[in-house]
Amino acid sequence: MRPELLAGEQTAAWNVARNVLRAGREAGWAPSSRRNLRLAVLCSYEGGELSEHLRIACAAFGIEAELYLAPYGQLEQELLGEGSGLAEFAPSHVLIAPTSADLGFPELAADAEAALSEALQRWLTLWGLIRRGHGARVIQHSFVVPDETSLGHLALRTPASRPSLVRELNRRLAEAAGSEVLLVDCERLAARVGKRSWIDPRLWYRTRQPLAHDALGLLARETAAVLAGDLGLAARCLVLDLDNTLWGGVVGEDGLEGIVIGEGADGEAYTAFQEYVGALRSRGIILAVASKNDLDAASQPFSERPEMQLKLEDFAVFLADWRRKPEQITEIAVTLGIGLDAIVFADDNPAECAEVAAALPEVETICLDVPPSERVRTLARSLRFEISALSLEDEQRQRSYAARADAAKLQAGAASLEDFWRSLEMRAKVRVVDAGSLERAAQLVQKTNQFNLTLRRHTREEVERIAADPASICRTLELEDRYANHGMIGLAIVVRSEVDEGLALIDTLLMSCRVIGRSAEAHLLAHLSSAALEQGFRRMRGFYVPGPRNALVAEVYPRLGFAPCEQDGCWEYDLTLGGPIQSSYISDAQ
Repeated sequence: MRPELLAGEQTAAWNVARNVLRAGREAGWAPSSRRNLRLAVLCSYEGGELSEHLRIACAAFGIEAELYLAPYGQLEQELLGEGSGLAEFAPSHVLIAPTSADLGFPELAADAEAALSEALQRWLTLWGLIRRGHGARVIQHSFVVPDETSLGHLALRTPASRPSLVRELNRRLAEAAGSEVLLVDCERLAARVGKRSWIDPRLWYRTRQPLAHDALGLLARETAAVLAGDLGLAARCLVLDLDNTLWGGVVGEDGLEGIVIGEGADGEAYTAFQEYVGALRSRGIILAVASKNDLDAASQPFSERPEMQLKLEDFAVFLADWRRKPEQITEIAVTLGIGLDAIVFADDNPAECAEVAAALPEVETICLDVPPSERVRTLARSLRFEISALSLEDEQRQRSYAARADAAKLQAGAASLEDFWRSLEMRAKVRVVDAGSLERAAQLVQKTNQFNLTLRRHTREEVERIAADPASICRTLELEDRYANHGMIGLAIVVRSEVDEGLALIDTLLMSCRVIGRSAEAHLLAHLSSAALEQGFRRMRGFYVPGPRNALVAEVYPRLGFAPCEQDGCWEYDLTLGGPIQSSYISDAQ
């Protein structure tokens, strides 16, 4: 369902998907999901169609969404009413879906600043009610600048005009949102399809639902993409072919000077594609190559063709041999320590794409069998690279994964695992979760699947609340080694037992897959146990909750000296007898 659904906005495709899901429900079948979501939808218009499209789009992204649709136009009433349907629903996320008509801006405002301030205050108040009153994440559709205005082109030069006021309000909302509120850029989406294809006045007057049918599909899938990014489902790695993908021609046949890059219409298009890929890398997407090619010939353009925008060092893994693409991609995933579902594969060859899709259905394949001028647009349409916020660790990720590949080579030559750990010269910083680390901590909770012992998915607001509780212990772990600074890669949350004040419960213990196999968990638990002793705890209890991808951490607690409890998956450490847990291979950074 996913490729057909996300390939376009046509109503027919959504009707097919709707019928598939309906038939599945009747047969007791549902699409596989990687996350659950409780989404309340607050529309200023009749939102039934939008909600149904959202359910389908979320399923396509691997999200099982339970939706609550509030009566339309009842935004404040739903949020302020203690017995409202929204309060009973207890959402994890709340979508605010208004239109520009809700702003009430006149064609020409007598006092532009007063009009803007009043409008801004309404939405900021709603955000506060959602976050403080319901503990939910806010996602809002931004406003579309109206196309029709009696001022014509003069509106652009008139700050008090309705179009200018809407533009400025969008800017102020984005500024106020920061990383705490998710925004869907409806102005950009409407510009993509055309303003007059975004709103259908006939539908508004007849059904109180103004969005054109095809616009509904686009808005739903883009909203679902933003939600998927917030839930940690964005792709981490882009695997690329080389010949006729990054450049025109086949380097092994056409030679170094025969490939097309830089000059001419196609050459410029390939250059633009490389620039777009480089921009993805600069914000943390890992790049890798899977090419059926001779390694020397495949590497040569990166060093000897100055028109190349990408360099060999930009790729964390570079595989050029004659194996099947599924084998190459699987090796890339193992080398980087990521799941196949975190990979997007792009190739110009439909046969290669079909083979990867059949052999590795978890990998999203993007077929670039389009003219070079359409490559950027085709890759951008994937929506798998949507994220909710930028952090320093996002920018460090590419270097960190490349360092992981180098460390894997070092490990292969080490006499023992302990020798390998010592040779890495690892240094760590364990810090209290604070305002500066909160965003990254929340990212780790949402994204981490493999080294995650309880699989809890706390929201940013929940992490903030727990960290502020003096009875809790919230710590992050930053790690660097001889190859790279990996940034913040670990998180632990400890809360006090409600029935035994001397018992510390490890609510969350997780680590980025970038540092799996480094003994970093021992270092984090060593600091955690010391902090627990200082706060008067006598025992520390941890839990292992089995999931589809975290089997590798099943033995973490017994390996670190925890004893089994009567309850399955429960392990306990006596702090009064054992003292703090010891860590031997990582030193504290100064």
